Amino acid sequence: MSGQTMRSRPGRRRPALGAAVLCGALLGNLLDDGASLLGELSGGSPQSIFASRGSLERVLERLAAMRDSALAMPAEQRRAMPGIDWQAWESLPLQAASGPTREWRERLWRLVIELVPATVEEARRHQAHPGG
Repeated sequence: MSGQTMRSRPGRRRPALGAAVLCGALLGNLLDDGASLLGELSGGSPQSIFASRGSLERVLERLAAMRDSALAMPAEQRRAMPGIDWQAWESLPLQAASGPTREWRERLWRLVIELVPATVEEARRHQAHPGG
């Protein structure tokens, strides 16, 4: 019987370890993509995003990667990081319905200057102090 107990314990640890590894990887993705995006736009203006199609595509790719990482984050970990607006990541407007309208561009810029820095800050805080 104790042999069964010994064998079952590692199985119990795997989900917790797997969740920790997943969370760590997703946090790393959020930090890497967010820091890269902020670095590319530092000192910039809304026009810096929309100056060229290539610039806009790079921004949208980074935002999509951040959104994918946010959506993949387990619910328990989301609750541990209340400083991240998870709902905003879920409803991220990565494309305008009928082309990039002025309103869409303004909303995208607000997300870049508000959501991305807040997410990076909270991810760093959580990475440094995962328990609290």
